[in-house]
Amino acid sequence: PEGELARLIFHELAHQVVYVDDDTTFNESFATAVERIGGARWLLRHGSPAARDEYAALVERRAELRALTLRYRDSLAALYATGLPPETKRERKATLLGAMRAEHQQLKATRWAGFAGYDRWFDEANNASLAVLAAYFDLVPAFERLFDRSGGDFDRFYAEVRTLAALPREQRRATLESTR
Repeated sequence: PEGELARLIFHELAHQVVYVDDDTTFNESFATAVERIGGARWLLRHGSPAARDEYAALVERRAELRALTLRYRDSLAALYATGLPPETKRERKATLLGAMRAEHQQLKATRWAGFAGYDRWFDEANNASLAVLAAYFDLVPAFERLFDRSGGDFDRFYAEVRTLAALPREQRRATLESTR
């Protein structure tokens, strides 16, 4: 769909604007913020009403995916922080992942009109895939606030992101997250 294509192009082009070695979360969250902002703007100017509706459904589905997976990622982190024996942790992890997959099937059947685009991801979901998915979203709200603070001007936004990118990792993260 044209909205999805625009989103993908904006995402990948964002990596050419700013890319920081060894900071996947910064890079992917930045590109995700750019794809969301740029894709929405592009669709407003060039997309048909049907394309905008289709994209709105995609955005809603992705938000529900993000909420579902982050909730289970947090549950797994809490489980790993316990003093339970390793075998008990493995059993409870399997139970949590099974519950997450069941919730995915429920969303697919009730809210996503049978959308099967995430099926393989859920079939293979593990700690690593949950961590990678989170990298695409963890800092997006902070980047969106920075964009707003930049007056909705991409040139100003990119200049601020380049300034952040030059900082050491911890300072970069703290500065970005303090953006209000």
